[in-house]
Amino acid sequence: MSVFNAMIISLKAYVITILVYFLLFAVVGNMQAKAASSEKSNIFEEVVISVAVTDNDNTGLSKALVDYLKETQNVVDPKTDDLRTMNDNVRFSIYDYALIIPQGFEDKILSGDTEGAVSYIVPGTTASQFLLTEKIDNYLSDVVIYLKSGYSKDEAIKLTHDQMMDLSDTHVVVMDNDDNNHKSFYASMFSFNGYTLMMLLCVCCACTWSVMKDRNVSERIAVSGMHFFTRNAAAVGAVLTIGFAITSLVIVVVRIMGRGNVDDKFMYYALDVYALMTVGIGMAYFICSITVSDNLINMIANMIVLSMSFLCGIFVDAQFLSESILKVAHFLPLYWYARALKFINDTKVDQILGGQFITYLVIEVLFALVFFAAGMVISKKKEQYAV
Repeated sequence: MSVFNAMIISLKAYVITILVYFLLFAVVGNMQAKAASSEKSNIFEEVVISVAVTDNDNTGLSKALVDYLKETQNVVDPKTDDLRTMNDNVRFSIYDYALIIPQGFEDKILSGDTEGAVSYIVPGTTASQFLLTEKIDNYLSDVVIYLKSGYSKDEAIKLTHDQMMDLSDTHVVVMDNDDNNHKSFYASMFSFNGYTLMMLLCVCCACTWSVMKDRNVSERIAVSGMHFFTRNAAAVGAVLTIGFAITSLVIVVVRIMGRGNVDDKFMYYALDVYALMTVGIGMAYFICSITVSDNLINMIANMIVLSMSFLCGIFVDAQFLSESILKVAHFLPLYWYARALKFINDTKVDQILGGQFITYLVIEVLFALVFFAAGMVISKKKEQYAV
């Protein structure tokens, strides 16, 4: 119990370090999460666009087409007959779309030929522009169909107009409800947390452990008759308490920051973070078994955690990493932490808790055990040979 209490008290010396990394997480992580996150929304919604119309035919059918456009779009005067100028105006968004009705337009339609009946100038960058082209083509095709069915020109124009106006009352909206196409605020926030939490745990826990590994302190404990594994068990218990407190505080802060974001998956994100906590503590024990110098602990922790963050999809999304990098990342714990976050984000809430999610958590815990085992071996050998 004396070892446990001493290690908890020694944490006071590293309050500044905790605050620095915590502020980094709270400020930078929050900014990154808000920039990277996206919610389910409309991927397309039909809008009214500005259409410049040049009517060189000036017939009943061409005027009917222009009238239809005036009722459904924002028809403007192109103020030029020069095609290059009109093209530039469209490209520079002075107006969104240009329609040129050539001479002989009506005669061509009355003959049943709609191919190339009108000319378009459109950048083709929006779905609304593409949809307008389809509507104009449908308008002309419907007129031809009515004419071939025996209707007069005026009747065909009226029937086509009424039909197209009925269709215009339909508001086109395309929803994107696929979780795979969106990243929640919590997924983004906890992703950056992979770096900051690992640094917090590695530095704070390793430095706290190093107090017990100080030569004078360790010699005094050694002569007390306390068994090696008993001493280490007490130290591990103290560090687990510290790690759990830091991790829980991080989770609570994320919850507060994301209070405006409705997400039923928060509990699963928290479970993944607690699994990462074991990795951070295990790595901290491994690092402090190598050195007890605070400066070296900071340097080694930064080297390891920063490298993993770049290789495992923490700073750069895994989809942008090469196959060779991802193959290497499979042997690093942060890769599985990031995989679990993505799995939670992309999976429906009632399908998360299963074999795949549990596998990710188990792999993280296994990495923690490997670090603990390596640290125990190094510590035992150093004590045995009085290194």
